[in-house]
Amino acid sequence: MEDRRRLGVADPKPPGSLGSGSKLMARKLIEDETTLLAQGLDGEEESPYLRRQKAVTVRRRGLSWSWQWAIFIVTVVAPLGIASCFLTTFVGTSPRFELRSGDDTQLMANHFVTREDVAAALGLPVHGSNGFGLNVLRLSLEDVRKQVESIPWVQSSTLTRVLPNRLVIRVVEREPVAYANVGGRVSLVDGEGVFLDKPESANFDFPVITGLDPTAGREQCKGRIALYQDFIRELGAEIVHSGWTVSEADLSDGDDLKALLIQGRETLQVHFGHENFLAHFHTFLALLPELRKSATPLDSVDLRYRNQVVVNPQERTPASSAAGVEHSQTLKE
Repeated sequence: MEDRRRLGVADPKPPGSLGSGSKLMARKLIEDETTLLAQGLDGEEESPYLRRQKAVTVRRRGLSWSWQWAIFIVTVVAPLGIASCFLTTFVGTSPRFELRSGDDTQLMANHFVTREDVAAALGLPVHGSNGFGLNVLRLSLEDVRKQVESIPWVQSSTLTRVLPNRLVIRVVEREPVAYANVGGRVSLVDGEGVFLDKPESANFDFPVITGLDPTAGREQCKGRIALYQDFIRELGAEIVHSGWTVSEADLSDGDDLKALLIQGRETLQVHFGHENFLAHFHTFLALLPELRKSATPLDSVDLRYRNQVVVNPQERTPASSAAGVEHSQTLKE
């Protein structure tokens, strides 16, 4: 150590301890490195291994709107249009979508309307095929509905297409209210005055209506039948409990409903007028014991007049009938 002092060499300092000069030099080096990093090391002699090359932005010119629309039409619209045209032509002409016979129809809610009736209304054979078909997609449901409702027993109908070649028909059938004797031909009639053929498999217990004139128009027939329906509705169970039965109803006079009543072997025609049918029937039942006291058989009883009943007895001899002699009796209530 003395030799070091003679030679003027400073004693070494312990590790980890720096002099003030060394500290300043280290601080200077750190500041220089920080400055170089902040400046991005843009020096010309900077090594490529110490920094990332700067990316160069390349701008590409896009397609114009007209070209974009052209490409869209060629790649999307045109193929869809061609496919749609092909599909429409196929569906409109293929026999796979045609109704060929009544077997291709489904009838619902029917009791008396048959598939044969529907096939005849549509002009199709009941079974098989006659070479003629109705395209299920091209036919008009409104026209077919009118054809189905031209069947007398059909009051209304609804139709549904079922692909590929089915037609579902739901019908509402007419409800007959009586038998109608028109020109010696007996048929059923509904509340709207429509005459119906009696189905072979059906049995109805209705009175027979006379006096309807089909040539007078539907409205007149409908009005006369409404009069008959009011009569049946008012009497209801009352006439059943009385033991009498309505056999016929004459509607030839719109102001006077004449009913032929039957009880056992007794038959009597009663004039009920056009209103208050139940009250008139009660009057008839109240005066019936007195009417039966007459030894002369009764032909008709007129209940149209207030507080009195006009009784017409049957004619006794053909001579008196030819002479037009009328025997009548008036009873007061």
